[in-house]
Amino acid sequence: MSWVILIQDYLKQRRQLGFELVNEGHQLLNFARYAEQQKAELPLTVSLARDWAGLAPSGSVFAMARRVSLLRPFSRYLNTINPTQPVLPTRLLGPTHRRLPPFIYTVQDIAGLMAACDSLFSTTGLRPCTIRTLIGLLVTTGLRPGEAVRLKQQDCDLNRAELTIHCSKSWRHRTVPLSKSAVAALQAYQYFRDQRSFLRQSSSFFLLDNGKGLNMDAADYAFGLLRSHLDLSQQNNGRPPRLYDLRHTFVCNRLLSWYEANEPIDSMMPQLSQYIGHKKVSHTYWYIQSMPALMNIAARRFDRYNKGHDNELVK
Repeated sequence: MSWVILIQDYLKQRRQLGFELVNEGHQLLNFARYAEQQKAELPLTVSLARDWAGLAPSGSVFAMARRVSLLRPFSRYLNTINPTQPVLPTRLLGPTHRRLPPFIYTVQDIAGLMAACDSLFSTTGLRPCTIRTLIGLLVTTGLRPGEAVRLKQQDCDLNRAELTIHCSKSWRHRTVPLSKSAVAALQAYQYFRDQRSFLRQSSSFFLLDNGKGLNMDAADYAFGLLRSHLDLSQQNNGRPPRLYDLRHTFVCNRLLSWYEANEPIDSMMPQLSQYIGHKKVSHTYWYIQSMPALMNIAARRFDRYNKGHDNELVK
């Protein structure tokens, strides 16, 4: 049986279980064609997997490791057909991802970004207002930028002070309560937008000057202009500050406010996790980034603990 047929059978079975495997399917078929060009025969060997992984276009060790990670489930599938087929080792070429540290915005950074929105070109005055309101919403709710951009009019119940997020990552939908200040800002934007009669028929909440709904390409482009305007060009491992980093900033600031209020952090974290749309609280802890204010609190707490421990030794 050819490699292509084996891959197609494997993908068919996985998709019947509900896995889409769109990009993974393209990659695995690429491997199948490579294996046939090499006239490779079963079983799937470590050396064959390594050779194909080494052809990753970017040439990065992470891209090569991700290629092998795609082949490992396939090797398990082959093992069910023929027990002599070895299962590829985990982390054969190391980790598949690395965590690039997020950019944590200061209050001054956020104020500067929102003020700089006035510099954005607009034929109707709507674009600056749209991007400023979007940034404010991300700052106050920690929404994923894509979630905010996809909001429809019917998703925003400002009378009840809540948003309904549909097709969220890990959730079919979730409800996000809003603060009074967020409701006021969204109502002001809604009023400003609806003064332009040709925009009233759009189903999208955030709109562009042409009446079309805001999309991530337009949002990212505008944010890039704001970043350049403020010279927020510092990069963490080659990546400049992003809209998504406002979500990380929200989590860190929420944690900071709880520490300052002496709230029980461990019992509050599950609430925060659900609010921002995580299924596992461990994913929310992953968002936390060291920042001076948090490090100062940690240092003070450690100092108190250390002094208390020394007093116990004296007794």
